[in-house]
Amino acid sequence: MMRWLFAVLVLVNLGFLMWASWFRDSPDEAVAARPLFHPELMVPLKTSPAALKARKTERNEAPLAAAKPRPRCVTFGPLADADAGKAAAWLNDEKIAGTRRSESRKVDSAFWVYLSPYATRKEAEARRRELERLGFREHLIMKDSEGRIAVSLGLYSSAENAEHRIQELAKKGISARREVRQKDESVNYFDLRLVEPADEAFARLRAQAWGSTAVEVRDASCVPESGG
Repeated sequence: MMRWLFAVLVLVNLGFLMWASWFRDSPDEAVAARPLFHPELMVPLKTSPAALKARKTERNEAPLAAAKPRPRCVTFGPLADADAGKAAAWLNDEKIAGTRRSESRKVDSAFWVYLSPYATRKEAEARRRELERLGFREHLIMKDSEGRIAVSLGLYSSAENAEHRIQELAKKGISARREVRQKDESVNYFDLRLVEPADEAFARLRAQAWGSTAVEVRDASCVPESGG
């Protein structure tokens, strides 16, 4: 019995020795490189299609929004109320967008020619009689802008006519004065946003008759649109 057990142990040891010899790597045999391990690229087997789609979308950059074309901003004026109404209608027909704004300004309304000052009304009356002897008929006694007694020689709508009257008086040895009378006037301006290319529309604006030679059409700084 002991002999049989000894024989079995010998056979088992020989079997292990042969197995180790057969499966041992040869010293001259090249070992294949093992692939690199990237755990961040691994996807769980139970990942949902929605999650895979979201991960794919993250790799694609969002497309850039189309840049909004910059307008060319233009302003023109000043316009009287009647002319501003015609301008608004013209802009509407031309499909030109813009806003209308009003401003108040001082304008020359008349030019006063007068003689002043006089200490008393009696002195002013004496001056009037002298003017009549020299051939000047249109005159009256009134007060100037500072409340002093004066002899008025006429109120003229243009500076040229007032200057002509002063020259006539100077030829007779009379030194007259001129005072500019002003009044408040409401004028209108239009601020436009032209779509580029805007050269043609700008040229039409300048060629249009706006009712006054004082109207100016020029480029201006763009004001940010409200509500944007």
